[in-house]
Amino acid sequence: MSILAKEIMTKNVITVQEDMKVLSLIEILNENKISGAPVVDKSGKLIGIVTKSDILGTFLDFDIDLNLKIDLKGIMEFARDKSVGTIVSETEVEVKDIMTPNPITAEEDTSIEKLAEIMIDNRIHRIIIVKDESITGIVSPLNLLYYVAGRIKDE
Repeated sequence: MSILAKEIMTKNVITVQEDMKVLSLIEILNENKISGAPVVDKSGKLIGIVTKSDILGTFLDFDIDLNLKIDLKGIMEFARDKSVGTIVSETEVEVKDIMTPNPITAEEDTSIEKLAEIMIDNRIHRIIIVKDESITGIVSPLNLLYYVAGRIKDE
């Protein structure tokens, strides 16, 4: 019998609102040590997903190694302090302007093999787990690695 998404998913999912400013988003991502979050509308309906890569793509014109630990808030603060107009003017950008709409989701009873296949085929790093159109969890490669290593991921 295969292991299911509901057995390995992170259950305490942090969501963000579509009208949130990007600077607030950066603070939430950094405070919670996460690299992305589902985006919901005012009614709580899932409408997208936003990641640090989306933020970088919005504010930087060049390719960088995304494995580097980058303090995005620090970049924004530097820009504000130095009055770099291009970046400062972009701080009013809202999450809905940079998110990926219609994120890929899976149900709680999706096997981990299928989750891995979906991630590989779509080149994504997280799948939002839903039940009756409500977000119940999220699965990332880290969840899969914890399972393979025989460890339990802290919530």
